[in-house]
Amino acid sequence: MDDDDPVVQEIPVYLSRTLAKNLYIYQYPARPANRDWSDVQIVNAALKPKNQVVRLEVGLDTNSDKFCSSVAEQIAINTDGHQESSWHVKEKDKSFYFKNRMMDKIVYESSRPTVDTRHYAVAILEDKELHCTPLQGIIQMRPSYTYHDKQDKRKQEKSKADDPEEEENEPEPQQVTVKFARQETDVAKKAREKSYETITQRVTAEPWYDAFWVNPNTDQAELERLKLFSQTTLDGSALSLNAHEYIRNLVPPPPEDEADIVPTKRPSVVEQIKNLLLNAKLMTLSDVRSLVRTESGSAVSESAAVSALSSVACCVRGVWAARSADLYPRAGPAPPALLIAARDHILYLFTQNTYIDRRKVTAAVRLPPLDVLEIIRSVAKYNPRYGWELLIPPDVEFERKYPDVVQRQNLAWEAKQRQFTETLMGENVPKRQRKKSQRDSVSSDTMLSPKPRCNSVSEEDSERKRHKNKSATGSGKRTRNVSSGSVTEGT
Repeated sequence: MDDDDPVVQEIPVYLSRTLAKNLYIYQYPARPANRDWSDVQIVNAALKPKNQVVRLEVGLDTNSDKFCSSVAEQIAINTDGHQESSWHVKEKDKSFYFKNRMMDKIVYESSRPTVDTRHYAVAILEDKELHCTPLQGIIQMRPSYTYHDKQDKRKQEKSKADDPEEEENEPEPQQVTVKFARQETDVAKKAREKSYETITQRVTAEPWYDAFWVNPNTDQAELERLKLFSQTTLDGSALSLNAHEYIRNLVPPPPEDEADIVPTKRPSVVEQIKNLLLNAKLMTLSDVRSLVRTESGSAVSESAAVSALSSVACCVRGVWAARSADLYPRAGPAPPALLIAARDHILYLFTQNTYIDRRKVTAAVRLPPLDVLEIIRSVAKYNPRYGWELLIPPDVEFERKYPDVVQRQNLAWEAKQRQFTETLMGENVPKRQRKKSQRDSVSSDTMLSPKPRCNSVSEEDSERKRHKNKSATGSGKRTRNVSSGSVTEGT
């Protein structure tokens, strides 16, 4: 690039380390490039974490017109022999390579084309921002044909069993010479440890651990992909530092004397915002900027405040709240996972509705009513006419000014809510029964698909009750005390 070349566009680059220790690239050199893994059925997955070896069993379409059942059954017989279908061979079936008596799978095993991956990273470009995550390793998956070795072993055992003369012939005595090994040098030891035989023995000795395969189209995979975005996007590169800070970074200060008093250092912007939200529960962007200060004592910029909030907080209709995982880090009367899921569910309902009903929330989560009431009180206040509403009004100005931030937060809320529905509402419920419960419950319908914001979840129920009480009064029937119900809801 020449010095007089114009700058077309400047794109900020951020470094994300959330998945730095667990991010691998899987390559499939033996698979056509025009075929993806969206329609592939993974039968089983296993790995050896110390040696970074992965094993995938990909199921074959046995109902396809291109699948030959007779050949598949013959391969299974050559590999495992004739499998007897009786109760006393169940333990033996565990060692069979093809448990369904036919070759109905292809096994992929990994190899490492490169060991040093310090200079490799995965980058994702979105909203004119480049987010990079360092790689932990690169793995190449190739088909494994170890069942042929099992076939050869069976043939040798069968040939020995068919030849009785070979068993009768005793081996001739041979002279044994005792040799003492020389002391191994460090150079020879390092060469032996790097040899193919030693590496193979080390990989073989490590046991296989079962792994859980997640389809790339699921909500859990979407949540993992969101971790590729950097949580901290503050303006703090070396080029934006002032002269004093730049020199201080180049030349660190000398060690302080023990008698000197260590000056108090102001916490970072992210730490200040995190501590504020843990105490204040809900805050707007203007409130955060009025209370947070930089290291130099000046007010934090609006873009830096929004970036810091996105990294340590969650947005609910333009208002920011602390993350549930930061509020419940330790085990208490209830498991932290249930408390986190319940609070996220409540915050999600506020992103879709102005008011929520505490009784319907209690029916949706696996927590006692008092715990649910305590969680709701931390972010909402009770309105006797409609239900529970947020402690502070929604920040409409923030939603209008930062639609990309709001959209990203809403995507994260929807993914968390779908995961909440799968885990706490019951994954084993039949689909027909689950659809019926969705029609009967407003909160379940809200969890499965986001709705346009309505005035209240329980407003229609209250309107029907008022009409019912009015008609009951005219017919001489006993009416229900509405004020006592309101007092009970607020307590």
